[in-house]
Amino acid sequence: MTEPVPDATQCVRFAVEFLTPYMAADTQEERAEAAEYIARRLSGLDALDPIHVVRGQLYLNEILLISLAKANGVQAENYRTWGGDWLRTFSPELPE
Repeated sequence: MTEPVPDATQCVRFAVEFLTPYMAADTQEERAEAAEYIARRLSGLDALDPIHVVRGQLYLNEILLISLAKANGVQAENYRTWGGDWLRTFSPELPE
């Protein structure tokens, strides 16, 4: 029997499950441990389907960008445009 396809909420929970220990990491060693945890969850017999994890990351990022837009006083009809502009502006500033 195949597993049911997780809904958007469950996919976001996957994203939160992975992001939480990574954000709590204060050292490179702790970040490596978080990455190892993620790798274990994505491999083996009980592995999560990576597509659901990616969906969750995308949904979570959308929620966070909309929250950021709201915090910057953007009107609801402009959230997506503002988010796209923010990503295009911020992307070149990321370290290599």
